[in-house]
Amino acid sequence: MEIRQLRHSMAVVTHGGFTAAARAELIVRSAPSTSVRNLEREPGAELFDRTGLRVILTEAGRTLLPSARSVLAARCSLLIDLVRAGIGVASVPRRIGEEAGLPCVSIRRPGPGRTVVLARAGAPPPQPWGAGAPRPADRRRSPGG
Repeated sequence: MEIRQLRHSMAVVTHGGFTAAARAELIVRSAPSTSVRNLEREPGAELFDRTGLRVILTEAGRTLLPSARSVLAARCSLLIDLVRAGIGVASVPRRIGEEAGLPCVSIRRPGPGRTVVLARAGAPPPQPWGAGAPRPADRRRSPGG
């Protein structure tokens, strides 16, 4: 079981479907579906009824939901504690970052309910993709390489 799988499952619940969850998370349409399928394999139970145009939580999904919320909240709390201790930066939902009272050094996904990056006061902003390193999408093969 992975945090990403729980996060994608929660996005499906929150946004009412796989396409809406993908759009909200700014990921490809297949990612939430793949994450949920992989999560369902572990207990061997479907979490969503996918018949028709809507997705509806099954009994197993309703059972998992409170624990998934707790795990995701605990992860955010841990990340915020690390930031407060000066150990690094953390990406958390904007609302949680605002409640923590930590400075927001960047917004990864602009808009309400989106991810923010927090850092302790006075910390330099995080260097995306490493200092001076090109983003993966910018890496091109050289001709003949």
